[in-house]
Amino acid sequence: MRIKGMLRPTLIKIILTFGLFAAASWLWRIIVISTISDTFPIGFPLQFFLSWGPCPPGESCSEFNGLWLVADLIFWYLVSALLASWFQKLSRSKVGGKK
Repeated sequence: MRIKGMLRPTLIKIILTFGLFAAASWLWRIIVISTISDTFPIGFPLQFFLSWGPCPPGESCSEFNGLWLVADLIFWYLVSALLASWFQKLSRSKVGGKK
């Protein structure tokens, strides 16, 4: 029952999910590009899109995995739900402590 309530979607959880998803993907991409100059991933912890280069004309030098994209979004939604629950408990304890 408690887990069901924690996983219920809210606007803040959805916004936090996509914010964390974008930030983690961007940071991971920067780290990888700075250490491996010809690999360009998108996604963290699962790289759902990867391109590499230089690519000869007429060849495909990228790959996409839709399952990993969905798994990545689920992972970040769970993290968002945990963070939202933690912040909610924290704010309740601070409000309750002041009374």
